[in-house]
Amino acid sequence: MTVDNGKSELVYHGRRAQRADSRQRRKAILEATLRLIVKEGIRGIRHRAVAREANVPLAATTYYFKDLNDLISDSFTYFVEQGLDHTRQLQEDSFAAARNLSAEERASGAGRKLLIQQLTRFILTHVRAQAGNRDFRLIELAFRNEALRSAQLTVAIRAANRATETLIQEFFQLLGLADPQAATQIVHGTILNLEYQILSGAIALDSPLLERTVTMMIRGLIPATIPVAETEKQL
Repeated sequence: MTVDNGKSELVYHGRRAQRADSRQRRKAILEATLRLIVKEGIRGIRHRAVAREANVPLAATTYYFKDLNDLISDSFTYFVEQGLDHTRQLQEDSFAAARNLSAEERASGAGRKLLIQQLTRFILTHVRAQAGNRDFRLIELAFRNEALRSAQLTVAIRAANRATETLIQEFFQLLGLADPQAATQIVHGTILNLEYQILSGAIALDSPLLERTVTMMIRGLIPATIPVAETEKQL
């Protein structure tokens, strides 16, 4: 089963639930898996432990997820979906002003300043929201580490990365940057690093260093002059 997420697809591998009560039970199993990851890490995920945490019969977990790898992979896909909903809304709110600018306005000094402010705001809000939820970041890091050992989870991680990067890349495409893909990699990598630094206590959530870092990065990525001809192509 696949779920359309804009330009990329997140894939579910376990048995599909048809009825409303079955979907609710399947959801309970996935959420229980995520709670266990916070408590014990991915190595603590077993059918019996998940069934106990979800308060469902053991047969329910093995019915929907015969393979433990499917359970782990699907719980990550479910986790990503929840986060993408928030990121999409944040993207729409942050990019609204930029989309309302004309091509000439985007190419002006004032327009560039506004674009820098909008993208900086988007990234800072995203980083603070993500890093502020410690349990969620522990879950994400556990999945990313486990993906180094699991080919199936690696595929899920890549799909999640594409979904997030698509949202970032759209902004750079809007500006007509020569290499929006490379710019997206710089931004995404910086976001992941800052989240980790906050989670580890190296940088405080309200530290001025956070804003300075993001602002410097965005100023370096958005050219001093945005060609009108290029921005018109994006309209």
